[in-house]
Amino acid sequence: MPKDEPPPPAAMRKGSLARFLGLDGGGGGNAFGDLGAMHEDLFRIRGDLAQIRADLDHVRSAVGRRDVTALDELIQTGNRRDIEATIRDRSQTVPLPDGSVLCRILGRYKFHVDAADTGMAPHLLLDGYWQYWVTEFIARNLARGEQVVEIGAQYGYFSVVMADLIGPGGRLLALEPNPWLHWLCGRNLAINGSSPPATLQRAAAGFRAEAATKLRARITGPFHGPFATWFEYGEGGATVQAPSMALDELEQGPVDLIKINTGTNAELIWLGAQALLDRSPDVRVLLHFQADACHDPQGFVAAMASRFPLRIVDTDSRARPVTEEALLGELRDCTIFLAQGEAR
Repeated sequence: MPKDEPPPPAAMRKGSLARFLGLDGGGGGNAFGDLGAMHEDLFRIRGDLAQIRADLDHVRSAVGRRDVTALDELIQTGNRRDIEATIRDRSQTVPLPDGSVLCRILGRYKFHVDAADTGMAPHLLLDGYWQYWVTEFIARNLARGEQVVEIGAQYGYFSVVMADLIGPGGRLLALEPNPWLHWLCGRNLAINGSSPPATLQRAAAGFRAEAATKLRARITGPFHGPFATWFEYGEGGATVQAPSMALDELEQGPVDLIKINTGTNAELIWLGAQALLDRSPDVRVLLHFQADACHDPQGFVAAMASRFPLRIVDTDSRARPVTEEALLGELRDCTIFLAQGEAR
């Protein structure tokens, strides 16, 4: 046998398990009729299982576990089920004393999340990804050197992904008003070597610049943490003050992609980005649309349709056309894709 070739697994050998189940064709009656023989076979089965584990360890050491070298490479190498299995296989978690948990996402990025978060964090901790269909869509449609703006970065999941995809020649501006999430997002960008080109600001996007805007805060971090005094707590939950800026004021030149993660303020963000859209003819917009969170959902959808063909990112990570009626009906919570050109 060649030196580099692992030995055949014990499961390939005809052993006690086959005899125990009466599958070896050797006759001899029912193995369950002899209690002593059954105990002996069980003992041998345990030995075979131990050998199988040893053989698998040998194969892993000889072949090695799959390394994820780049997100676009990962997505191009197999179907979704295989990719998700690869990502889950590389998931790890380490609780930290500051109230966060360090984990690995998408098979390669180190990432901090809030230990008490019951929304996004469980998906990242156990699966290693969030909204995979959107993640794959971005990886397919974002190129090196492009200019990106992200609103509502939260932990920075998409910020880290997009900063990696655009590379050093690109530019990413990310806004996150929550001070605890803003701090975690900054850590995640820094630990993955994404800064520069990423610029992170603690601010919200809106219709116009305001010195302070009160926002709901679902995640506040530990009560004894350094950001605890930044939040106000009442019967309706926690709130936080943050400056607000219009996208027209933030970006003076054209951009290639705008990602809006918050559905609760999307109408005002849209109104404050009209000049930016005017000077960005090739822009693509990914917007989390929540009809129930809009003041005038019908007017908002009509405003988007007046500028762009309406499409959504479906669960197969492909953009497909959608009607205004569908967005106001069965698709009231979805990711809208707006662009003059076609998506890849």
